[in-house]
Amino acid sequence: MKPSVRQLIVGAARSDAITNMALSIARSISHVADAEIFSFHPVGPDLRSEIKDFAMIPEGEHNDVFVYHSSFGIPQITRLLRERHDKLVLVYHNITPADRYWDLAPDFASALEWGRHELVLLRERVVAAVADSEFNASELLNIGYRDVIVIPAGIDPFRLTNTQIDPKFNRELGENFPEGFILFVSQVLPHKRVELALEVVHLLRSVHRLDLGLVVAGPMRNPRYSEILSKYRSKLPEAKVLFLGEATEAQLATLYRKATVYLGTSDHEGLGLPPLEAMSAGCPVVVRGSGAIPETVGMGALVINPAAGVLELTEAIAEVIHNGDLRNHLVGEGFRRVKQIATPVTGRTILDVIEAVLR
Repeated sequence: MKPSVRQLIVGAARSDAITNMALSIARSISHVADAEIFSFHPVGPDLRSEIKDFAMIPEGEHNDVFVYHSSFGIPQITRLLRERHDKLVLVYHNITPADRYWDLAPDFASALEWGRHELVLLRERVVAAVADSEFNASELLNIGYRDVIVIPAGIDPFRLTNTQIDPKFNRELGENFPEGFILFVSQVLPHKRVELALEVVHLLRSVHRLDLGLVVAGPMRNPRYSEILSKYRSKLPEAKVLFLGEATEAQLATLYRKATVYLGTSDHEGLGLPPLEAMSAGCPVVVRGSGAIPETVGMGALVINPAAGVLELTEAIAEVIHNGDLRNHLVGEGFRRVKQIATPVTGRTILDVIEAVLR
């Protein structure tokens, strides 16, 4: 009888990097163990055949493995993990620091704080710790974890390569932004610093006289922050912006292929998949070098010092637009980087870790 390897993620979505990592791990280990994935938050109909609800998690045996993808703090999950008898493998995807959320979303900030406390509570239960970037590994080491293994398993920058563009959406983009647009793909949250992207497009239009717009593709997760952005946008007369909300896969594929430049402005990233997806579509990338971003994008993007302001970001994008040699260089290096980071060895390595724990 095969042992069981069960994975737990906080939430599931097709475009979510953690979900894709869990699916990749499940495929990799299916020949040596019974593989199941569970999500704390309800699963959408497109994933119900692959991911089960939290309430369905069975009790584990001592020879089974439970893989927990840590990215948030939920006391109910903490209690479950501390009470189980199977072997616990931690995969750490980073937990955003709570400091930017206490005023805007105190409950959310408390959950982030709990997530970091949870890492300490679970430390003695964990038999193997995995991080998907060196940056994330360093955080675990700083709180007492040992022998943390860095494996960016499940990263697939090419996942939208064969996705057809959305013709209707493509026409709408052409009508709204005939001279092109800057692309920002992310959940709309305070630490993502969407206001910097608004300022950049305002300066590109008002100072550089570039008839460009900005498309923000991602769900609006914090109502108060969304309200702040709306008010701020009204004070920037040249900020021509489309807040798309959560995009479909076809819309994302269209955006990546049609964007003039991809822009990332986040204050904190544990990995960062959208810049890699943009590179795979031949879109030049300009990002602030916060958290794990420099190690993730490598030489495939123009990485701006995270301490730099909006003027430096604006000048960098303007240079990419005007300098054909630089643009071509970024596109070429971007392709090289995503081919490098998407190598199948990562899936093989996570399988090695789990097989070692199963023995």
